Amino acid sequence: MTGAALFFSLLRWDLLRELRRREIVPNMALFAVLMLTIAQLGAGGDLVLFDGDKRIEIDIPGKVGPVFFWMAIVFTGTVGLSQSFAAEREGGRLTGIQLAPIDLGVFYLAKVAATWIYIMMMGIALLGVYMLFFNFMRWDLLPSLLGALAVFALGYTGAGIILSSMTTSLRGGGEIVLRILILPLMMPVVLLTLQVSEATFGKEVFGENLGPSLELWKYMITVLSLDAIYLTTGYLVFPKIVEE
Repeated sequence: MTGAALFFSLLRWDLLRELRRREIVPNMALFAVLMLTIAQLGAGGDLVLFDGDKRIEIDIPGKVGPVFFWMAIVFTGTVGLSQSFAAEREGGRLTGIQLAPIDLGVFYLAKVAATWIYIMMMGIALLGVYMLFFNFMRWDLLPSLLGALAVFALGYTGAGIILSSMTTSLRGGGEIVLRILILPLMMPVVLLTLQVSEATFGKEVFGENLGPSLELWKYMITVLSLDAIYLTTGYLVFPKIVEE
């Protein structure tokens, strides 16, 4: 079986399993909606200031909303990452995968692709809730936002699957360790994603320490380069992790 055929076969098997079990995507979506609901309640309404007779309105939800959105993606995604090897762990199939005459690097890429699809589905559902809660009606920015979500999720899953394979044997504590490890690893991508908020959400987020707004094409090139590093490293390292 060629590498491409093996990749699509493994991807199909993972997607069909999730279609039957319906655990990863619903759990992630529910967790994300709860996080965004709490965030929206805390954001409140517009801040009104007066400078003499001049009335100044600051759109607080619009400025902090992108932070809450990406925060929900990062934390909720760990639910999907922690479940990515659940079937293999419960059935003792990791040993069988080690002994199977397949390229473990291709197995890793298939896992990344499947988890990327789950996170994209969750992200699109979360975006619908975000539009409702934060009154986001910039339909012209949706292609830019979905593009940013796609490249962000690719790097997130590329790094996350490696960490998940390392922590899957920890049972109950694996998900906690996964969250602790993935946040520092993804911090460069998170900061870049917040810098491009003007192109994706139409608002600059609070915090001048983030630097000036980043153009979308520069963001895409930079994050895709980081994604390539994560995926290449994962492809090379994953077989050794599984063997251990």
